[in-house]
Amino acid sequence: MSAHRGLLGLAAFLLACLGFAPQVHADGSLHTLWELHGQRNTVYLLGSIHVLRPGDYPLAQPVLDAYARSSALVMEVDLDDLAKPETAADLLAESRLPEGKTLPAVLGEQRYARASTLARDAGAELAAFDGFAPWFAAEAVSQLQLAKLGFTPESGVEMYFLGKAHEDGKGVTGLETVHDQLSLFGQLSLDTQADYLLASLEEAHALPSEVNALVNAWKHGDMRWFENELQQEFGNDPRLYESLITGRNRKWVPKIEALLTGDRNALVIVGTGHLVGRGSVIELLKKDGIGATQK
Repeated sequence: MSAHRGLLGLAAFLLACLGFAPQVHADGSLHTLWELHGQRNTVYLLGSIHVLRPGDYPLAQPVLDAYARSSALVMEVDLDDLAKPETAADLLAESRLPEGKTLPAVLGEQRYARASTLARDAGAELAAFDGFAPWFAAEAVSQLQLAKLGFTPESGVEMYFLGKAHEDGKGVTGLETVHDQLSLFGQLSLDTQADYLLASLEEAHALPSEVNALVNAWKHGDMRWFENELQQEFGNDPRLYESLITGRNRKWVPKIEALLTGDRNALVIVGTGHLVGRGSVIELLKKDGIGATQK
């Protein structure tokens, strides 16, 4: 896997879970934005990149218009929950290895030596994470790389609209909880996590030279590009695909459909990877007879 998430998105899911390609094939003037119509309202579904650079703004006007027309903001999680003390406790509990286990022991001598070299090449010392689960080490190294490239969660799409929602007095809710997201990797075996860490470090060298391709594909609504990358990323790992993508999509869709029974417009923001490929939110909605129009 390529550079990985941060705390939320699973925190930077797209810059995290998806590989990168050298070219972008834009789909005209479309965006990663869909319209769903209920009897009395419209639900806008926006695919996001959870971390961006300040220079990637302003956002496209159709995206800004969707927010302006909405009374409520719905995200993967309510980011206001990050300020709660119990969130820090959850993070510590989920990120630490069980008592008596260490990262070198979990990876084994050969994998740990290789991972240490790759992490050092990426500007991190793996030894700093010897008491932490492999998935957390992968996240931490990835976030370090992204920060060096100017990407920050504070500049991400969700944080941008969260700030606007606070200013405008709009309600904010989540499709899942912070604990739900933190537990996703904990459900994987330590050996699977170890492979995940090593794979992410193996591909980390490609991030600095190719990250612009991802942002450009997102800005142009090039969903074919995202679908191809998602297939390359998870095509040979159905466990991760189910855990990180399709399993969550199935839980979210009833909540999105429930919004269509109301009388207020809403803007729903999820990682763009959840809107493409087999078992995507868009596909599941269509199976339930709900059309989604890309804007």
